[in-house]
Amino acid sequence: MMRILLSVFLVVFLFMPAISPLHAQGAIYGFAGGLSYSDEQITGFARQEFLRPHAIAFIESTSDISPNALYARLGYHVKGAETQTYTYYDVGGVAQPSEVPTIEFHNLSATIGFKQRRPLGGLWYSYGFGLRLDYNLKAEYSTFFKDIVGAENKFTYGVDVDVALEFPLSEYVSAFLEFGVSPDLNEQIFIPLQNTGWFQYNGVPISVGETKLQHLVYEVRAGFRFWHKVIYTD
Repeated sequence: MMRILLSVFLVVFLFMPAISPLHAQGAIYGFAGGLSYSDEQITGFARQEFLRPHAIAFIESTSDISPNALYARLGYHVKGAETQTYTYYDVGGVAQPSEVPTIEFHNLSATIGFKQRRPLGGLWYSYGFGLRLDYNLKAEYSTFFKDIVGAENKFTYGVDVDVALEFPLSEYVSAFLEFGVSPDLNEQIFIPLQNTGWFQYNGVPISVGETKLQHLVYEVRAGFRFWHKVIYTD
């Protein structure tokens, strides 16, 4: 499945200029990096700040006569959650000190979308919307969460919404700052309510509550855009 995913998006990257409108003149290539803030909560635990790096590479169509463009993007994102625990007692009755356990998901993401780019004085601004598919390369759990290791979904999906401000450096090169919001539409982890088979003294069943984690990520990045211009001659 992973090979199929990469193959599809590699084809999109290679043939983006061909699937652009006929009046398109070349393509834009670029890369960027920045910080991701994950705003999600593991069921039953307090939400904590979770900042990690990310990096992307992209290609998009371009035109001298239209602000509309298609784009394809590959990215590496570290998403997850951080919680705060207080002193607790393990199964042996030994007190465990408070800690800040984390769950980290190292995800490869692929996005295809649409954007508009318009002038703003001597600068440019753009906004876009894309559909995203993530593949989990690896997951890292603190010891506190050892009981749910391996419960993650390998594939998640969602949308990307971005706005950017672009600073031209030359005719073919520009720098940009971009802010993005990337909500997932399914859970990275979902464990339904579990019946342990045990009962309290009054006969009430003892269950382990539902556990889920779904990503909502805010990102700030800086990068460069390079215009590969096609000049038509008679």
